[in-house]
This record gives sequence, structure tokens and C-alpha cells, in this order.
Amino acid sequence: MKDFMLCLSNVGFLVGGQLLFKRGVSGREISSLPDVVKLMFKPSIIVAIILYAGATLLWIYILTRIPISYAYPIQALAFPLVVVCSFFLFKEAVPIQRWIGLGIIVLGAFIASR
Repeated sequence: MKDFMLCLSNVGFLVGGQLLFKRGVSGREISSLPDVVKLMFKPSIIVAIILYAGATLLWIYILTRIPISYAYPIQALAFPLVVVCSFFLFKEAVPIQRWIGLGIIVLGAFIASR
């Protein structure tokens, strides 16, 4: 159970990072390298980068304790969680085919973690 929770914590860092990246770029147009550099100093982008750094450090720790064949399928849960959060937080439209695909991912992660 502890191993599973470690993996879920890593998923949480990844999901949080993706949502903050999206928040940081929402409503922005990027047409040049200086636009990208300016975005890098937005607080939400900085926190997203920190979360990704934390996820990387945690992932390295996880790999010292847990077989990658167990841990990696759990990382797939980041995909459906980002979509669910984007549906609620950013009011993004999610077609039924995507919901079905996400359900398959969740089922696959569940089966693989058994």
C-alpha cells in the first residue's frame, strides 16, 4: 500500500504541474522565443517546474524501491486525472470517446497494479 501511495503522490505532482502549466499559458500567444522566456517567470509556471522537479526526484526514489513494471502503469493515471481536472477547472469539452478511452486507461492501471 505504501508503494502504491508513493506512486500516486508522484502522479499528483505530475497532474498539478500540468494544470499549472495550462493555467500559466491560458490566454497567451507565443510567437517568439522571448514570449516563451517571459512565460517562464510567471508564478504558475515556476511552481509547475518545481512540481516537475519534485516528481522527478520522487520518481528516482520510487525506482529504488519498486519494480518499474509495477510503478510505471500507475503513472498512466495522470492522463485521466488531467482530463477530469481540465473539464472542471478549465471548462474544456471532453467528448464521449475520450471518456471511454480514459476509462480504459484507469482499468488498465488497476489491472496492472494487481
